[in-house]
Amino acid sequence: MAVKPSLEKILQDIHKNYVKLKKLEKKMNNITLYSVLNTLLKKMQQCDNLFKSLKPKLEFLGSYFDGVRVGNPNEFDINVILTLHLNYNKIILDATNVQNGHTSVVMPSEFRRLSKTPATAEKGFRDTQFWCDASYRLSVTKFKAWMQSVVDATLNTLPQVNGKRMLYVNTKSYEIDAKISGPANTITIRDNDQLIDIDLVPTLQFKHPKVPINSSVRFDKLRCTHIHQYFIVPKPINNDYSWRLAFPHQERYYINGKNNLKSSLRIIKLLRDRQCFKKLASYYIKTLFLWEAAEQNDEFWRKNSLSYLVIYMLKKLRDSLRKREIKNFWSPDHNLLEKIKSETSLHWCNRLNSIIYHMENVYDPSRLMQYFVNI
Repeated sequence: MAVKPSLEKILQDIHKNYVKLKKLEKKMNNITLYSVLNTLLKKMQQCDNLFKSLKPKLEFLGSYFDGVRVGNPNEFDINVILTLHLNYNKIILDATNVQNGHTSVVMPSEFRRLSKTPATAEKGFRDTQFWCDASYRLSVTKFKAWMQSVVDATLNTLPQVNGKRMLYVNTKSYEIDAKISGPANTITIRDNDQLIDIDLVPTLQFKHPKVPINSSVRFDKLRCTHIHQYFIVPKPINNDYSWRLAFPHQERYYINGKNNLKSSLRIIKLLRDRQCFKKLASYYIKTLFLWEAAEQNDEFWRKNSLSYLVIYMLKKLRDSLRKREIKNFWSPDHNLLEKIKSETSLHWCNRLNSIIYHMENVYDPSRLMQYFVNI
């Protein structure tokens, strides 16, 4: 009689065969990504003087670069850090009357002069006169629209083949298209049958100790990491002057170097996909791990097995769904699940409860596999 594999063995196999990205595939995607983006960035600078003047710098972020990506490595988040030609200490970040830890951005008088001074106006800064309202608050919509115009103008310079824009990089050709998606300008690259989506997020970078006035953000969590740079990105809520604060490097600090933390996170994301919890965003799951990483010492992640951590974090997720609450790690007053319907959250909770019960009490390897993968 064959010996049944342990739960630990099953989860390790799932992680190896269904979650962990293949090295060769990662390498090929990285080559495509870097070569296409570097070529595209140069062409965008050639097409728009303002974009060139803002000295764009690419910052590679998101689940793929954090090492928690599940599935094919065909979606990437890239921050395009833009540097304004002024004293950042004079920019006012004001979170008063702005929800969810966001901030408004009030530009100083020297920014307004950039569009009128001949030397800077000739460098493209004439366009910036439309970026602010009468109170000199920076508009999310207008900032994003300008960025999209740069992408569109660049694509329009590319040659067409059968009605499709083509980008030539060395000896290879890529079909390329673009659209706006949330705070990002999504670039779609087709290489034969392979599709890659790149979210280019126009971003401004600030440095602690500069923080928004009246902010609910827990900047003490940033100070713990000794990483002072953070970003604001154009993702509004119900306010065109509401910019989201983002702390990707600090989040990497909290989850890196903790043994099976990333493996258990990836497995839970795989289960989420298999169970079709479509509105349960990856960042909600990551946030649960951020809270736990901040509360537990490194020994917790070292001494406990993958199966223990998966069940432990599934229970955390189940309990959060029961309450319909996952607090924003950076701004705890903000409930990430606030827009999830109560009945949906309860349904997910009950489903997870059943899965956890079977993982702990009804040992059926085939059934366990089916919770995570389609076999």
